[in-house]
Amino acid sequence: MKAVVVNAPGGLEALRVQNVATPVAGAGEVLIKVEFAACNWGDIQKRQGIYPDPVTYPAILGAEGAGEITMLGAGVDGLHKGQKVLFISGTAMLGAFAEYVSVPQALVIPVDAAGDDLRRLSVLPVAALTAYHLVHTAYPLKAGQQLLVHSVAGGVGLMVVAWARRIGARVYGTVGDRAKVQAALDAGVARVIVRPDEDFVAVLREATHGKGVDLVIDSLGADVLERSFDVLRYYGHLINIGEAAGDPEFDIRKTLYRRSTAMAGFEVMHALQLPAVWQQGLQALRDGIRRGDIQMPIDSVFGIDKIADAQAYMASGKSSGKILIEISD
Repeated sequence: MKAVVVNAPGGLEALRVQNVATPVAGAGEVLIKVEFAACNWGDIQKRQGIYPDPVTYPAILGAEGAGEITMLGAGVDGLHKGQKVLFISGTAMLGAFAEYVSVPQALVIPVDAAGDDLRRLSVLPVAALTAYHLVHTAYPLKAGQQLLVHSVAGGVGLMVVAWARRIGARVYGTVGDRAKVQAALDAGVARVIVRPDEDFVAVLREATHGKGVDLVIDSLGADVLERSFDVLRYYGHLINIGEAAGDPEFDIRKTLYRRSTAMAGFEVMHALQLPAVWQQGLQALRDGIRRGDIQMPIDSVFGIDKIADAQAYMASGKSSGKILIEISD
């Protein structure tokens, strides 16, 4: 089968589209013929060799997608061959950029969709479940609370907005490009701050009358992470989910003591360790799909042979929503 393989970490030249053996469904797994797969920042980190968790190379990239079940492993029930599904490609989030992928049943989401509808839904699993567990599991957000989301026009950011607004919270957000403001406003962000043009700390202190927000979700790191503590209320909470702008370099312990704030890391797959909690997230996603209020804009679509172009575009920071890889016709 055709797959996107990284044999050793490197630049865009490390991406290889090559033929590899087709996997089979092991016990508790299903084999999926992949139709669409979505890009995530973690794919770039794995290609570069800087992903926080260990990656064994050669590795097939790709964390999520959609397709059709072609084989059931031993012990799988409630699913059937020919069924259309969304999926996360495994706890290591590898393997989706391929014509076939074998996936544990717990990471499969059956959907009543095909064609363009399946394409539209294929970008949801990672971002929607990450966002759900950020504001329900890692920090149980409540109606009337306020939060700041950095990179709010990205996939996870837009999904945080959707879940937070359903809870009844007020969302502020930052973007790195004025072209992304409208997408954030359309999603329901109360105030969008363009980081190159505005001081997000000053804007948030004024918007909250000096009190600060209850929660910050940061995917940027670097100095943005350090300054984000200045917009938290006393006993506020910050969750870091990435360092797209670089590693932070400050004394985190001393910073926490300034306003008795708390900081946490986050990995969505850790929710699998709490099976009931994981199932709650899956059910919430299914309900959101059925209601139609959990949706993600697709910024652009690339063929699997153009994976280097897709990653270059994602790294440019110009996309809003998700970048999709079309695997098969």
